[in-house]
Amino acid sequence: MAEQNQIRAKLFLIGPLELTDAAGTSFTPRSKKACALLALLALAPRGQRTRVWLRDKLWSESCERKSAISLRQIIFEQRRDLGPNFDAILEVDRHSIKLKREALWIDYHAVIEDSSELMKLSLSPESDLLEGMDIQDEEFEDWLQLERQNWRNIAGDLFERAKKAPAVVKSIGAGGHQKPVALPLPEARISFGVLPNVQQGCDESTSHIADHLLEGIIKNLRELHLVDVYDLRDTAGPSEGLIGVSNTDYFIRVRTLQIRQSLTLTFFLYTAANMSLEWSQSIQTSVDEVLDRGNYVLSGFVTQNADRVSRNIERKSANDTPPWGEPLIVGYTALNMMFRLDPKALQNAEHLLSRGSVGQSEALFGALRTYAASFKVGENLGALDDDVFAETDKLVRGALIDNPFNAVSLACLGHVVGYVFHDHFLARDLLERALRLNQNQAFVWDHYALNRLYEGDYETAQKAAERAVYLGSYSPFGYSYETTLAMTSTMLGKHQKAIQASRNALSKQPKFTAAMRYLLVNLAQTGRDEEAAIVYQDLLVRDPNFSDTEVQKARFRISQADKETNLIEAIKRFTG
Repeated sequence: MAEQNQIRAKLFLIGPLELTDAAGTSFTPRSKKACALLALLALAPRGQRTRVWLRDKLWSESCERKSAISLRQIIFEQRRDLGPNFDAILEVDRHSIKLKREALWIDYHAVIEDSSELMKLSLSPESDLLEGMDIQDEEFEDWLQLERQNWRNIAGDLFERAKKAPAVVKSIGAGGHQKPVALPLPEARISFGVLPNVQQGCDESTSHIADHLLEGIIKNLRELHLVDVYDLRDTAGPSEGLIGVSNTDYFIRVRTLQIRQSLTLTFFLYTAANMSLEWSQSIQTSVDEVLDRGNYVLSGFVTQNADRVSRNIERKSANDTPPWGEPLIVGYTALNMMFRLDPKALQNAEHLLSRGSVGQSEALFGALRTYAASFKVGENLGALDDDVFAETDKLVRGALIDNPFNAVSLACLGHVVGYVFHDHFLARDLLERALRLNQNQAFVWDHYALNRLYEGDYETAQKAAERAVYLGSYSPFGYSYETTLAMTSTMLGKHQKAIQASRNALSKQPKFTAAMRYLLVNLAQTGRDEEAAIVYQDLLVRDPNFSDTEVQKARFRISQADKETNLIEAIKRFTG
């Protein structure tokens, strides 16, 4: 850190952004974009970013010419507002913009280097990063979300350090220089208290259903989030199992109402702080349907509520200030980013999963990172070069060892092993293990369907895909399950069902090229050439190389030569 007599200005990022001179007089830029530019530079490696990178974050929807003009305008406004301090703290050239860190003190870096600065700055654990900043650009919001997550992860550890040892935490680096010790990201967790069930009219055959439902929801949540559960159903149980229950985030319960052969199941989610009801969800069914193992009604209700709980937590994490927010659902957030089908969102997901988390989350995040490779192959989102291929192979092997009892992890690994590495036998083993662990995960059924598809077992694939669509009807990436159903229907010659499933998927995610490919094939095979030609042109916008036969084979990834030939021939008159 620079000596105090070199400091020309101070930049505060924790709380509302503010820029002052060394004496404390504020000269914060008036423009929101100008403030955002300072934030982007202050949190960048070495305080420097290229002009192209900055334009992509602040004007992502503008063309190159307009965004370049906008950036020049912001630089002009910075120079106007900062006056003589502009040249003292900023260095601008044709390619990049850089903060002169030796002349600028930044609170974010100061508290990481010396946690005692937290008390000097009167900060609290509730202080958030760049409070109130709103730029109305999706790329900037994604960046801000990730940076806030990082701050919330390290803030708790910093405040603990400040309480216990206010001295600067440093280590000796090369050449005898002192440098800050890297702070490991703590495992952020969310906790649920399970309240006693409410059972009305239940008999011996249905008294277990409430517990089965609750345990299924908790299992689904645990496979993507770090969850602590306090079971309050048995008041006579050992008290040591309730240590920490006072800090519970949510309470959950199930009510089962049976009137003759009719059942009403209701799931409740309460905010623990004031016991207010967040929401409840009910279904009406029959005793026979619930007890029928071949029926999906109970599994569907499990999945529906687990998805809604996840979305509820994600919404509160985005809106609330406290530092327990978004990191609690990193797995869920990262998957959602991947399924945006955007290269930058995919990079953000990989960054989010690679920040050095340790413990139980490490193996899950490793499995999810391998899963990103399938998007690079199937959705043309980035390159899977030799280095990435080798790293993915290493991650697969490591995750297999470290996380063998998580169905979502196994499904991710199984898909990558089969789709990317073409080892469909091992992939099937992993996916069947995942199903034995949890049959309530739509994500697992979908990837099992894909594996059976690649192996030519189309009937099994169709049934699994139909189950995934049913279970995942409330999932934010349910369009992927619809696409799998389109694929299996194509292989069975069920063209109208394939067309409908493809259109359903594209209505939810218009950028999904896999759905476009199978819609193209089925329109072509049913003689709907005009519609097929339109789909093909839309597909080329997303995947310009698709006109090449070898690229087509790589995208379809079908191991049966005759089926592959049928697909390629069906679209040959459109693709050349």
